[in-house]
Amino acid sequence: MKLQIIPNHNIENTKVIGLLENIHFYKNPFQRFHIKSYKDYINVKMNKPHIIVYEILISKEDVSFYLSYDDELHENISTELNICWANATFKKSNEFFLLNGVTKELELSEHYFLSLRTDMRGEFPLSNILETQNLLRNNEKILIRLELTPVSYTWYREVEECIKNFEKGRIPSKTLFDKKEMSLKTIDLALDIFYTGLDFINGMFSEEEIEHERISQNRYTKLLRNGLSQDTKEKSKYNGYKTRFIITVGNSNRSDILFRNIYKAFNSMSGDNRFMLVNTSNYKNILSSKELCQIMQMPTKHYQNTYRINKIDNREVDIPSELLNSGILIGTATLKGKSFKTYYAKDINVRSLAKILIGVQGAGKTSATENFVVNSYKYGDANVVIDYIQDNELSKGIEQHIPDKDLVIIDASDMNNVLSLAYIEAYNLLKDNPSTWERKRIANLLTSQLEYFLNSISGKYVSDLTPRMQRYLYACAMAVFIHPNKTIGDVIECLRNWQTRNEYIRLAKYSGCFDTDLEIFADLDELHDREDRTGKIIGTREDLIKGIIDRITILKKNIYIREMLNAPINNSQDFIKYIKEGKTVLIRIPQTIFPDMSIRDTLATYFVSRLWLAVQLREQSKNVRLCHLVVDEVHQITTCADFIKNHVNEFRRHRLGSFFTVHYLKQFGNLLDAIKSSGASYSILAGTEKENIKMLEQEIKPFTIDEVMALKKFHALNVINYGNQYCRFITKLPKPLK
Repeated sequence: MKLQIIPNHNIENTKVIGLLENIHFYKNPFQRFHIKSYKDYINVKMNKPHIIVYEILISKEDVSFYLSYDDELHENISTELNICWANATFKKSNEFFLLNGVTKELELSEHYFLSLRTDMRGEFPLSNILETQNLLRNNEKILIRLELTPVSYTWYREVEECIKNFEKGRIPSKTLFDKKEMSLKTIDLALDIFYTGLDFINGMFSEEEIEHERISQNRYTKLLRNGLSQDTKEKSKYNGYKTRFIITVGNSNRSDILFRNIYKAFNSMSGDNRFMLVNTSNYKNILSSKELCQIMQMPTKHYQNTYRINKIDNREVDIPSELLNSGILIGTATLKGKSFKTYYAKDINVRSLAKILIGVQGAGKTSATENFVVNSYKYGDANVVIDYIQDNELSKGIEQHIPDKDLVIIDASDMNNVLSLAYIEAYNLLKDNPSTWERKRIANLLTSQLEYFLNSISGKYVSDLTPRMQRYLYACAMAVFIHPNKTIGDVIECLRNWQTRNEYIRLAKYSGCFDTDLEIFADLDELHDREDRTGKIIGTREDLIKGIIDRITILKKNIYIREMLNAPINNSQDFIKYIKEGKTVLIRIPQTIFPDMSIRDTLATYFVSRLWLAVQLREQSKNVRLCHLVVDEVHQITTCADFIKNHVNEFRRHRLGSFFTVHYLKQFGNLLDAIKSSGASYSILAGTEKENIKMLEQEIKPFTIDEVMALKKFHALNVINYGNQYCRFITKLPKPLK
């Protein structure tokens, strides 16, 4: 079995020593001796000891890490790897590296009881090895291969015996027949004979002894003087591995330079012992788990950013099961090399909460919004999309993927089907002869909607609606809206035309709705302009309603809205019915037809307020269908955004969800605070400006601003509410619909 180890940005090396201790699968010869009886013969064999191979492959474009072992060890080693590097990806690999080039080996220069230097606070020798990447050219490659064979658990006895001998001045030989060691001992023997003769002659003439120096001790003078390091003293506490270091430099005519750099990199571990470079090593290099742990570290974030390393670009996290159940798609997440789709939580209370998509132009907002609407439709939810940007490309894209039977298109610029500025959902409730109180209740709701609608109209010379003006508006609207099939145009006519107003006064008196509310009639009467002498009604006192008249004037300057104010009502255009049937309603306010942003804002406000009225008026039950309000760049339509801000915390109660896209969060203004407090979910797309991300710095933790800014194209950091708790994870955006 061979695994590629792919580190992530937040990888840690604190548990590598535990890994090496726990995968030390030593079997003595008796345990490896295998006898199996067959009918005609007996099969006797000696199994080879387990060998674990650790490899680092370095090229100019990439650095990769691999671990190989016997298949029977897979379950145990896989478990330990996931404990050691919990966030890394372990990918099965079939690659076999056979480089054309020169191979040399490293071996310990002294007896293995002397330890190399270890300090897990530093990433040496890895940092030095990685620096070699900057020296590589074209197709040059370096393969570093460590073959680890566990040695007996009793190896510590030999190490401790060597330490005792060393402290007595007896230096253990690296090998029994080390040529260099034998030469030195021969010289020492000759010197001993010479020194003995010299001492005899000196004793005849003097009582002072002569100090003699042993050649073999020169190599260890400093070590004998300073004593053994703590690394050496503690080496026997750990498991040991017979280790073979094989270095291959491929496709290079500069192998000497590259070998020298790798050799120097490993000797950053020089301590009581060090490495030497040989053509072939026949020495039994035994390294402890602690020494190997220093070598087998994974590159942390700094080195991943400095060198070209095969790595996981994003922080990966476990996704809760609530976000893995098929529903409305968020995107594709990756964990440990496996990809899986993530979805918004199924719970309708959670699904009703606001969702914000943040990204610059070209980041994929339009495609992601189309995916959201189509997926929510397929899941069974209704949608109302308000599209006022440019030539309505968003809604036109959605239209291609919703069946005609479940699609409703309301185009404010379509003169063949002129939109009536009316509140049909309320009028339909007045058809069945409701009580006078019910008529007043519905009229009161409509009056509030109308007031908000008129307040959405702005202009340089538009004066504020004073409380007195609001009183007259309220009186006219109440007198008109107690009757079915009345429009905003009817209220305007009541305000401005005294004959129409008189008729509504008459009807209101006979309706019985205002028998205890005569103030309505007094306010309506005040609007009459009368002759001083006779008291005859001659017109309307428009000075009393100047702010209202200003707004009406602005409205009527647009020929489309002028037609809408006089258009007949289409009672089939009922949002309550659309939501109940799970329709997707596309509302188009094309910028090419309505270039004045304030007019588009007014129309958007009308539709949002009408939708809000519809979800309040429909029959309330736990099985009521969820409807999503979808608005692109909602911050640009400021009055509409204000309306949403005032009601977004109530949306969930009436099963009205919301999905907003935005370029700059800062432009959200007070709406952002309202949406945040409502328990919103966020998706921050790659390319989002730092200033935007800073505004959600607390929400994205443990992710950092730098991590979000480093997102790959068409990826997003999601902060998803799945029921009074949040999960933060990175996904690739859903593919554009085709």
